[in-house]
Amino acid sequence: MPMRRVVPQDLEPNMILAKPVTNANGLPIVAAGTILDAAMIERLRQMDLPSVYVDGEALDSGGKTLAELEAELDHRFRHVAHDHVQQLILQALRIHLRTTHGLRPAIEET
Repeated sequence: MPMRRVVPQDLEPNMILAKPVTNANGLPIVAAGTILDAAMIERLRQMDLPSVYVDGEALDSGGKTLAELEAELDHRFRHVAHDHVQQLILQALRIHLRTTHGLRPAIEET
């Protein structure tokens, strides 16, 4: 079944965990398959997790085209064109965007 990564602030009741939530030692504390309710969502938010995986397709990009999303990326990185590390991050994000839009991106030379 497909899954998507969600930040705790975007969790909603009736979402189903696709992967277990684990503690710092890697031990599961909330099992995969758990149906989230308001109380569980609040507990997950209090755990200060970066994200969790829930069942379902990845959300769309708000109706934006790949070209529009790439233009936004370029705009956001416009002030760090001289920074090699930032350009590597930009390249990784561009590859991710293209991959999630069904394209097989060419690796760019930097």
